[in-house]
Amino acid sequence: MPIQYFYSEPDNVLCVKIKVPVVLAEEEVQVVVDNITTLPELAQKIDHIDARLDEFNARPVFLHENGDRWISVIEEEGWDRFGWKWSEHRQPVVKKVLVDGVLHKQIFYVDKNDHVKHFGEDIPFSKDVTLDVAQPVVDEDDVFVQLHNKKIDMRWDLRRGSRLQQTGVMIFQIKVVEERQIFVQVCPRLDRKCMRGVNLVKDGTFDAWATNTTPVFWGASNVLRYNEGALLGNIPNEPASLFQFIDRQTPRIVPTGQYRLCFDAREVPGFREVLGGTASFTLTVELLFYDELGNFIAGETESWSTAQIPDNGFQNFCLNAIAPEEAREALVRFNFEPNALNTSAVVIDNVKLECLRVQNQFFEPAF
Repeated sequence: MPIQYFYSEPDNVLCVKIKVPVVLAEEEVQVVVDNITTLPELAQKIDHIDARLDEFNARPVFLHENGDRWISVIEEEGWDRFGWKWSEHRQPVVKKVLVDGVLHKQIFYVDKNDHVKHFGEDIPFSKDVTLDVAQPVVDEDDVFVQLHNKKIDMRWDLRRGSRLQQTGVMIFQIKVVEERQIFVQVCPRLDRKCMRGVNLVKDGTFDAWATNTTPVFWGASNVLRYNEGALLGNIPNEPASLFQFIDRQTPRIVPTGQYRLCFDAREVPGFREVLGGTASFTLTVELLFYDELGNFIAGETESWSTAQIPDNGFQNFCLNAIAPEEAREALVRFNFEPNALNTSAVVIDNVKLECLRVQNQFFEPAF
């Protein structure tokens, strides 16, 4: 029998109660039907016999046994939950199946004038099938029998021209099925999953620009399009900012998700000359999370000095953060903070924000 187990689910999962057919037992049944028929007239031979199974019925036979013997296969704590009558210490059990039906035949024969004729006959049959293993059930009214894979083989012997000896062998499979109500956990919406490998940042390679100082998908201040990247510090001794808001469009921020923000950066030394100037700035990167009302919750911030950013090529930098359970949106921001006599700028490219995994299962009801 299908054994049912209990296990603990995390909080905030959505379960739906459904009704499903559960197969309790499968048996192959063979029924042999012998009969002798007198043809309406003398026949030279039997051409062929067509046969089919009509009016098939199958009924399970129940007994009520002491429920104590079934504790080994049904957890005691689950009896009441699934409907077993533990309090009565009686268990309905199906041990046999009664099958009956009608074997309908069309007999085609050749008469003395070499004409092919036919006539039909119906032969009722019945049989009881004992299951290999008795099966306990929850509710007798929800148990039924299904019929599958019907095969019929007809054999015959014509005697004295009109007496026809016939043997019909019927082989079919029956399934004892019970409809049970169970709870299933439904899948969350796709935007509730941590889709690994998907960049949540739009245009992280800075290909789309409205003007040379305005990237299409980013907010920008003191920024310049520069060699397929975004240069912070068009005026090197003034602050610069580059930011993008990750809103609730798909894909979106997943609560308890672990995120990694990576980007390429390199210094452009001497971008603009300043009297008595030198390279002196700090690049600060922020990944901030907000709730459904737009309130700041938490975030991660990391800074790199002039000496940590190479000027002979790009270097990849990364920042890790975990979204709180209340998180629904996020902000990615690059802040360029120069000293008064700074002469260098920083180029940012290949920005990628990726969800790596989810710490806890989470479901947000849809309104």
